[in-house]
Amino acid sequence: MLRDSRQRLATALLIMFMILFSAGCGSNYEPDELSYVLLIGIDHGAQNLLRISYLIAVPKNISGPGQGGGGGGQTASVVTIESPSIYASMNMVNSFVGRKISLMHNKGIIFSEAMAKDGSMGVIVPGLTQFRETRGTAFIAVSRQKPEEILTRMKPLLETNPAKYFELLAGNQSFTGYIPSEKLQNFYNELKVGGINPVSILIAISDEKLPPYNGQSNYRSEGDYVAGEMVEKGGVALEAMGAAVFREGKMVGILNGNETSIYSMFRGQYRRRIYTIKDPLKPGNLVIMEVNQAANPRIKVFLTEEGTVIEARFLLEGNVLGVNSLIDYSLPPYRPVLEKAFEEYIEQEARNLVEKTQHEYRSDILGFGNKARHLVLTQKDWEQLNWPVLYENAQVSVEVKYKIRRTGTLLRLMPISKGGSENTQQGE
Repeated sequence: MLRDSRQRLATALLIMFMILFSAGCGSNYEPDELSYVLLIGIDHGAQNLLRISYLIAVPKNISGPGQGGGGGGQTASVVTIESPSIYASMNMVNSFVGRKISLMHNKGIIFSEAMAKDGSMGVIVPGLTQFRETRGTAFIAVSRQKPEEILTRMKPLLETNPAKYFELLAGNQSFTGYIPSEKLQNFYNELKVGGINPVSILIAISDEKLPPYNGQSNYRSEGDYVAGEMVEKGGVALEAMGAAVFREGKMVGILNGNETSIYSMFRGQYRRRIYTIKDPLKPGNLVIMEVNQAANPRIKVFLTEEGTVIEARFLLEGNVLGVNSLIDYSLPPYRPVLEKAFEEYIEQEARNLVEKTQHEYRSDILGFGNKARHLVLTQKDWEQLNWPVLYENAQVSVEVKYKIRRTGTLLRLMPISKGGSENTQQGE
């Protein structure tokens, strides 16, 4: 009994000493000695190899009123410098900023389109992941303009913190479907692994020009745009729409918002999106639906005597939000018609995307190669299989199953009243 008491006392004293000596700051620097980078922009330099832009937080303003800050003035400042490497640029910035540069709170990395196309981006990313302060969860993007211009124009409308704005903008993928959910660590992994190629978010500066209305308007799908092409004005003068496609570390093309949604369905990353499609029974009208992915995609890869065969199956479900024609798609005769029309629409979009990745971009961004790895036993066998060539000539079939779960809050859709003595009954 006494021995047990002594053991418990010794254990308690040991824990107290461990807590005592492990307490304290894990860094050699106090918080007020560091300058926190929120976003990084990387481009080719004019007089050196790289032009690095840092969006650095101004702590006294970014905290806001009531949190020990001034709550007014500039919340972040853009610093741009040319250097031979990213880490050298950090030291160079330290020579005139004052506080030591820290990447611990960096939310995203933006590369110029030129760096993405010539392969420089693919060379730099592996080095970024080696630095202990780099966050693998940081978003990675390609800008159609110079990164320093993107950072300068990043003046959030609803946020005091520009990094929070960009984090929310990149995270909108979960309910818009227009951009990929690619992070720095994912991009690096897909660079080095055979059987899949990476993508990144595509961003651009908006020209904020609205053409005058001329009495006519045409239907165009909401996802049929890429960053910088949307007709919009107001808010923040930046757009995140579509994806940059890579092959062997180089950017080889872009996807628009619709294609990016289909890409996410293949990868199992699709969550939710609003679709506006033509009414299958009255094509001059539109049907608006909220569509979710009910389960992960089912993808199978086979090697046959005729070649490589890939089978993909999507399980989708959704809600009808509006019908211009006032056809009641909640009724049994009509619901299967709408479900079938949407299935055919997604199947065609998916086939178009597969064909583009096979023949135009020659890049397996859909990850079919990862599903094909079970066909071989060793890495040497995989290399001899030569998946890029097999994918270009593969036969890919896509099957979509779509179920409408809800059709709105009205019990019945009624036509517009024509007046007179007609008695219309509203749904409840």
